[in-house]
This record gives sequence, structure tokens and C-alpha cells, in this order.
Amino acid sequence: MKKSYQLSGYTLHVIPTKKFKNITMSLKLENKLTKENVTKRSLLAFMLTGGTEEYPSTQALSTHLEDLYGMNFGTNLATKGLSQVLNISSVCINEAFLPYQEDLLKQQIKLFNDVLYHPNVLNGKFDEQTFNIKKKELKERLIVQNDDKFMYGLNQLFVNMGEGGFLSISNNGYIEELDKISNEELYQYLLDCIKNDVKHLYVVGDVDESIVEICKENLSFDPAPHLNEVVTNFKSTKKEVLEVIERQDVTQAKLNLGFVVDCNFLDESTYAMTVFNAIFGGFSQSRLFKVVREKHSLCYYISSSYGAFSGIMTVNAGIEGSNYEKAKQLIIEELAKIQNGDLSDDEIALAKLMLKSSLIKTKDEPMSLIALAYNRDLTNKQETDDEYLENILNVTKEEIIAASKKVHLDTIFLLTGSDK
Repeated sequence: MKKSYQLSGYTLHVIPTKKFKNITMSLKLENKLTKENVTKRSLLAFMLTGGTEEYPSTQALSTHLEDLYGMNFGTNLATKGLSQVLNISSVCINEAFLPYQEDLLKQQIKLFNDVLYHPNVLNGKFDEQTFNIKKKELKERLIVQNDDKFMYGLNQLFVNMGEGGFLSISNNGYIEELDKISNEELYQYLLDCIKNDVKHLYVVGDVDESIVEICKENLSFDPAPHLNEVVTNFKSTKKEVLEVIERQDVTQAKLNLGFVVDCNFLDESTYAMTVFNAIFGGFSQSRLFKVVREKHSLCYYISSSYGAFSGIMTVNAGIEGSNYEKAKQLIIEELAKIQNGDLSDDEIALAKLMLKSSLIKTKDEPMSLIALAYNRDLTNKQETDDEYLENILNVTKEEIIAASKKVHLDTIFLLTGSDK
């Protein structure tokens, strides 16, 4: 059972379990998602792995981590509705499995403190060489992301669907903005994040309440401002479905459909929408998989995803460009069938079973446990796994049909070859 403690400027969440030999920690810094800051935040995530005052290079930091029995340390970014989360994480062996005490818990937490409060900084800016290296690394990441046609297609769907709002903002930033960011500006942005981001620290592993005192002694922040609004329903102003077709030199076309669903994480109908998504395209025995892929052989892969923080749903498929109209029509038809009540008890039971299995699997992966807990803490929706599962299992056929009727096609983005 997770226990939470309000400490200096952050909330500590402890998830005690004897299942893992490692201790996993995740410090999450959350603030409003803006196009103005997204590239700086992305670059900052790279910079935080570039060394500290005590270990002033990536190599020196790596050597230190090796000395701590191969501690894993990293950063990443995630978009959650109207917010963007900078995640700093570390995984280290539980010192109980070592022949002698090493204070590894303290070292893990101290590292979070050091990368934020004691980075390799001189005269108000990061080490210049490291700054330039990390800028280059991020630029290469953005180029690779652009070359990944699946990600490119999905990003272009959001750009066209989002109408310049939060949905259209790229999580990892923009190449054209990267060169504009100065070293001094990035360091000031780090100070701003330390001051203004809402912070949660998660600890998963075989730990007792002594972890609270260790955190108190080794990590603290000034009180952060009020919580940000996170969950929303995307509102589209389109009068008709927007269809965008882009041609590149690709062998497999990428079909992306964006739906407005008028339902989000905080709505009571989110459980019915979750079950509907599972039936529609959420797993390998879904409607879309069986009809579009297996029955009609019109795609290489197909799936749907419910964006519970944004009030949207997407369908992604890899197809032959020549099959675009047929595949699109079948997807729309399967949605209409469910909306009209064409839904069997067996389909519903199987979808609920898959969702139950998925929830059980999260308990085998520390980061999944943290992600699930954070979604609830971020939205202040406190329910246990058992309560969530009960809500899923209690969803009726009528509620699924009602949820499906909230799903409206908004935007289509097709990336295809020169010959459609």
C-alpha cells in the first residue's frame, strides 16, 4: 500500500514491496506545457545527465554510478494533457543484498539533489563543452524522431488536429528553437524549474519508514506554487473532418485518425471509454485487428489508443497507400457498428480480461507502478487498483455503447508514397 508524506517542497510517495532486489526512485517535476519552454525543457533533461559539480562530466558521472554497483540514472519527458513532466530516475541494488552497508539510499537521493542544486556550473552557466555536446545530442534525437515515420505521422496528426493549442506541441521540442537557447538561459530555466515546478518523489522497493528521514535530510525545495490544471477535453472548432495527405519516399503508408471523445480521466464514463477502446482497437483481438488486418488484410498493424488526459482517441495503422480509402472506411464502419449496438457479451468479457491482465502486469515493473500512482496523484483521483478494476468490471454494455457515441472523427493524417 502506497504511503505519502508531505516534505519540504515535494510529496514523497513510498510503495513498499519485497518483489524487487532493486530500489527504484523517480523524481517528477511538472509544469504547464508551453511551446515557449518545451525545447528548453527537453535540452535540460539532456543536461542533467551531463555531470555535477563533484563529477563534472558525463564520463565522471558514469564512473561514479559504476562505483555504486552499476546504479542506473536517467531522465525523460512526458506530456500529460496540459502539463509536461520532467522525470529524473535512478535504479540501484538494495543494499540489503550487499555484504556490508553502503548508504545507497542516501546516495540515490543525494544524486537527485546534486544534479539540480550542484550541476557543473561556473559563472551562471553550464560547462560550455557539455552544453554543446548535449545540444548536439538533442538535435540528433529530433532528427531521428523526424525520420521515424510512425512517430512523424502521429506528430503530424496532432499538429493538424491541435489547431495551434496544447495538442499540437511536440513533447521533445523543435530543432529550429534549439540554436536560439543560450547556455545562461538554460541555467536560469533550471533555477525556474526548481522554484516553480510541482514535485513528487516515488520510491519503490523493500524500504521502511526510515526513508522519510533520509529524504528530509538530503532533498528539499522551497514550497511550490499551486497545482496546475492537467486534465482536459480537447475542443475542436472544425466544421468537418480535416483530411491531410502528405507524400514522401516511404514503402509503407502511415494512417493516423484522431477522434474527439468528450471524456477524460476524471469523468465517470472513463471506465466505459477504456473498455470501449480495448474492444475497438486496444489489443490483438480487437475489432480493428480482426476486421481490417485479419479479415481484409488491409494493414500490417492497427491499434487504437485513448488519451485520457486530453479527451482524444487515435487509431494508427500501417497500410499500402492504395488501400487508404478501404481501410479508412472499415475503421469508420466498425465504430458505427459499436455505436449502433453491435457488441457481443464475449467481446466485452475478453476486453475486461485483457485490461485486468494489463493491470496485473504493472505490478511486475517498478516504473509501471510509479506511472500508475503518478497519474492518480497528478489528478488527485485517489483510487486503489482494486477499486479501479471493480469499476472496469462493472461497466455495462449500455455504458460502452454510450461511450462510443461520444467518439467523433476529427482529423485524418496519411503519410504515403509518391503513388497513392
